[in-house]
Amino acid sequence: MSKLLSTLFVAGILLVAGVTVGTSAFTTADIDRQADVNVVADQQGLLGLTDGSSGNLVYQNSNDQLAIDFTNGSAQGANTDALFRLGNPNDVTNSQAFIVTNNDDEDHQIDAAYTGSDSVTAEDNLRFEVYDSSGTSVGTISASGTNATWSATQNTEYYVVITVDTGHSADLVTSSEDLSGTLEFRIDDTQTRGA
Repeated sequence: MSKLLSTLFVAGILLVAGVTVGTSAFTTADIDRQADVNVVADQQGLLGLTDGSSGNLVYQNSNDQLAIDFTNGSAQGANTDALFRLGNPNDVTNSQAFIVTNNDDEDHQIDAAYTGSDSVTAEDNLRFEVYDSSGTSVGTISASGTNATWSATQNTEYYVVITVDTGHSADLVTSSEDLSGTLEFRIDDTQTRGA
């Protein structure tokens, strides 16, 4: 009987000890983790933006960012009542304004939009046409509010052709107006999109 009592006594002590350990708290904790967030030039980022084969109108600027600038050089802008195309929609892998690359090892959804600084864009005076490597269009972004969304496969390039139409086949844009604005890209993880 004493053996049974001593076993119960030891079991009771272990139970109390377990409850005591389970309800104890700590006052401080220090935990360090490494975070690697290198800042790189646009062409090397998670969403790579690299100037293409269109000469000095699209280039990497001194801040290592992609720049689209019709005043780069001695010109002051695009002519009125004219059509400019940077890149060839029939040969995008060899002739493009710039390249968008998903440099990640995962697929991503890319949303792209353009916001102009002037209200002269009732028609598509400025368009960014995005193509995959087979020359198939995956979307068009325009100053008139057309946005593009496409699924970007990991480590894959997409080619952009820019068309500036200042009145050749779109609304006439006069020299007092401006097509400048902001081209915005947003990337989402395709696995958690919409969550």
